[in-house]
This record gives sequence, structure tokens and C-alpha cells, in this order.
Amino acid sequence: MIHLQEIAPEPGIYLLHDKEEHILYVGRANNLRVRLRQHEANYDIVKPWMCFFDEQFENLNLRIKEASDQEDGARFDKISRIIGWPLAMIDSMPAIDCVYGSVDAAHTIQCPVEELDRKGSDYIASLRPPFSYQRNNDLPDSERRKHWPQDYVRSKALCKLLSHCSRELTLRMPEEP
Repeated sequence: MIHLQEIAPEPGIYLLHDKEEHILYVGRANNLRVRLRQHEANYDIVKPWMCFFDEQFENLNLRIKEASDQEDGARFDKISRIIGWPLAMIDSMPAIDCVYGSVDAAHTIQCPVEELDRKGSDYIASLRPPFSYQRNNDLPDSERRKHWPQDYVRSKALCKLLSHCSRELTLRMPEEP
């Protein structure tokens, strides 16, 4: 894992690698140490939830589908209130923060602040890292997903299922006068 005390608190570009040395993300920061600490802090917030959703995936999947299929609005609402906000938090975070546990090393390149955008864009264009969505949005999702850990995959799947069932249940429920 990354030893943040070894990273200089200076402006620069950073490249995050996995154990196989695939470049997962290219970022830029005015203070490299602070920015990498933010990635780590965000991961520390979502990690326990992703572990929970990974362990409880089948159970939650079944409960969400049953409540939706039975048009049990009260039960579905209860499930949504319990797991909805952590799923929404995971879904709204940058993917790199959710998969930060897969990062094995960081390579930093110091550069002046005025060159950060250009150099960052150049690295993203040439390396096409899967979790750098900015200036790399034409990369197919299949290329991104093969780097996703299972707990992230399951959390994203539950989020999509909850959202889908919520829409379906809303459409099927009769309107109240």
C-alpha cells in the first residue's frame, strides 16, 4: 500500500497502480500528499459498507425483489431507508475512491501548478486508465469493470436493483386520491 509520508506535499501528477502494475488512475493535485490522503479517507468510509453488501448480497437481493414483486410498499420502504443511503453514497463517490483498496502503489511526477491540467490530460490520453473518467469517457465500461473488486461490483448491483425496483414499484402502485 501507499506510504503517504513518502509523498511530497507538492503539486504534481499521480498514477495509481494495482499489484499487476496496471495503471488504474491518473490524477493531478496541488498537494499530492493531501489528495492521496483524501482518496484513502473516502475509501475508509465506503469500505465497511461494501464489505457488508458483499456478505449480505444474496439476502438483500432476495428481500428487495420479494418486496417489489409483492408490491409491499411498506416493506420496500423500510429496506430502502436502511440500505439506501449507504448505497447512494457508494454510487455517488468517484470509482477510484471505492476501489482504492486495490491500489498497490503510487507514482508521482512533480510539476508546476500551471502545467497540471495539460500534463494530466496527456497522461490520461496516452495511458487510458480505467478509473480516470475525465477526458477518458470513450473507454468502454467493460474495460473499467474488469478492474472492479467483487465487493464494489455487488454494491453497484444492489444500488441498481434498489433503484430499478423503486421505479417499478412506483409505477405499479395505484395513485392515492
